[in-house]
Amino acid sequence: MTQHPPTGRTALLVIDMQNSYFDFPELEEQREPVTEKVNELIRAAREGGCPILLIRTQHERDRSTWTVNMHDDDQGFAFPGTEQSAYVAGLDTEGGTGLIKTRDSAFFDTDLAARLRNLDATHVVLCGLSTHSCVAQTAMDAFAHNFRGAVARDAVASENADLSRALLAFLEDELRQDLLGQQDAVARLRG
Repeated sequence: MTQHPPTGRTALLVIDMQNSYFDFPELEEQREPVTEKVNELIRAAREGGCPILLIRTQHERDRSTWTVNMHDDDQGFAFPGTEQSAYVAGLDTEGGTGLIKTRDSAFFDTDLAARLRNLDATHVVLCGLSTHSCVAQTAMDAFAHNFRGAVARDAVASENADLSRALLAFLEDELRQDLLGQQDAVARLRG
């Protein structure tokens, strides 16, 4: 596919790089390499003057923020102040701004779109977890909010490889979002 180099400011969205998502055995084995790749993107964004948003999922114990399937399973997670909700060890958070979400999309019921517009961002590069859910849904909603999205494919991970491949293909084919290798993602963030 043709890449769409940014013509405006790019922001880096670091999604769900927190302990709760690495509870999946398939993701635990990817913890260190993914964290290294994400950290490289964070450093590149700092060097390039790109805003960095550190997005985490967090739910209230009183069930008020739980999703339908959490209610069905009678099980919440990533409660405030717990180890589950904390950033994964070794994540470079310097210069990043935190944002809490309660759904797969970082745009749902948050001020992310307004923040990006206030930062004059027209493009976003996404990295983090999980490719087939939170990364893909945030990328789709970026499109819906008229931000040009790109996924740093070497800095994402998932416990469902088949769904991840399908959703990345959808993002590229249907929404014209770039799937960037690590070197291209770093170059884009450095400007």
